Amino acid sequence: MIRQFYIENKYGDTYYFNYKNQTHISQVSGLGFALDSKYLEYHNLFSRSEYKIPLSEITTTLVFLKGYIGYKAFVDFISKSGDDLKLYYQTDAFKAYCFVDVASLTKAELISGTLQSTIVFKKLSLWLREKTYEIIANGTATGKVYPYIYPYHYSSSYEGKTFIINDGLDDAPVVIEMLGDVIDPEVIVKKSGEIVATLRLYITADNASIVVNAIPSKQLMTKEESGIVTDIYGLQDFETDNFIFLGHGNYEFEFKPGVATETICKVTVLEGYLGI
Repeated sequence: MIRQFYIENKYGDTYYFNYKNQTHISQVSGLGFALDSKYLEYHNLFSRSEYKIPLSEITTTLVFLKGYIGYKAFVDFISKSGDDLKLYYQTDAFKAYCFVDVASLTKAELISGTLQSTIVFKKLSLWLREKTYEIIANGTATGKVYPYIYPYHYSSSYEGKTFIINDGLDDAPVVIEMLGDVIDPEVIVKKSGEIVATLRLYITADNASIVVNAIPSKQLMTKEESGIVTDIYGLQDFETDNFIFLGHGNYEFEFKPGVATETICKVTVLEGYLGI
C-alpha cells in the first residue's frame, strides 16, 4: 500500500484524498517535527534541560479532478465538520492520526480541467497511534452477547490481567471501557511489579458500558445502562488516579469487576509520536 491520507470529523464522516473522491494530495510538508529546546553548558559540553513542542503546520496541495464541483464538495465537508478534525496517515506498516484545524484553503485557476488548492492544517497534537487490549474477567467471551460492539484488537489475558506496551512518548492517555456487571470495579496498573496507577469507582451496574477517558481535551466518566447515559464523575475514588497516563515502557493491567460473572475491560492507549 502506498501512503494514504484522509480526514475524519467528530461525527465519524470521512473524506479520503484518493480516486474515491476524485481528490489527490501531493507536496506534503510538516510531517516531521521541530522542538523549542533549552540547553545547559558543562565545560564546553551541552545537555538539553527541557523542550517544548510548538504549534506547527502541515501544508499540502490538493488536486480536484472534478474542478470546482470537487472543490465545493470538499469545502462543504469542512464547513459542516466543525472542529475536532483528525488527519490520518496510513501505510502497510503504520497508521496514526493527529488532531488538526484548517487554517486556510486557497483556490487556484483551473488547469486542464482540474483545480489545485493549497491547504494548511494547524497540528493540534502529536501523531497518535491507538493500541487496544481486552481483559476478560471470570470466564471467556464464548456464547455471551453484549449490546455494545467495538473493533477490538484482541490480546491474550488471564485471571483478569494483560500486559500492555507503550512504544511512544511519555504520558500516553488511556481510555478504559468496562462491559457487563460491576460492583465497585477497580483497575490496577503495575510496572516492574510495583503499582504505579489505580482506577476505582464506587458504582453498581448491570450489563452496562462504563467509560473512563483520560484524553485531556475529552476527559469524562460515563455509564450507559438500558440506553441511558449518565455522568459518574462523582462516583470515583478521589484518592486514586482514575485518569491513567502511561510513560514509555511495559505494564501489567489487572481488572477487578467486583462480581463473579463475566465482564470485559477494554483498554486503549494513545501512543504519541513526534513525527511519522
